[in-house]
Amino acid sequence: MVGHPLEGYDEFMQAIEALAARQLDAYNRSDLDAFSDCYHPDVVVLDGETIAYTGREALKERYRPMFEDWSFGARVTNRLTTDDHCVELEHWWRTPPGGGERSEGILIVRYTLKDQLIGTVQFLK
Repeated sequence: MVGHPLEGYDEFMQAIEALAARQLDAYNRSDLDAFSDCYHPDVVVLDGETIAYTGREALKERYRPMFEDWSFGARVTNRLTTDDHCVELEHWWRTPPGGGERSEGILIVRYTLKDQLIGTVQFLK
């Protein structure tokens, strides 16, 4: 990890909000290392109420093919933050390798802070 995951983000942002913004920026730059550095080594990733996978290494393996081969991006149109929680309304798009059909959607994402990193991420569709 190069520097602290919050380095360079607004000092007035709450920690979880800064982490959410930083990981989104890394996501949009296809920077897997900077993206995963925002997450706790024991991160829990939920799809709705179901655990999809746990751990930073599993997160990296899940995202690696997309970061290496796909064209993609996301933007946040609404963000609410309180204490150790950040909830975002995210608009995303993806185009598969070789220029296949683009898909896009909207989802709600909840991030929870753990030891100054994202400890839980929950995708609500």
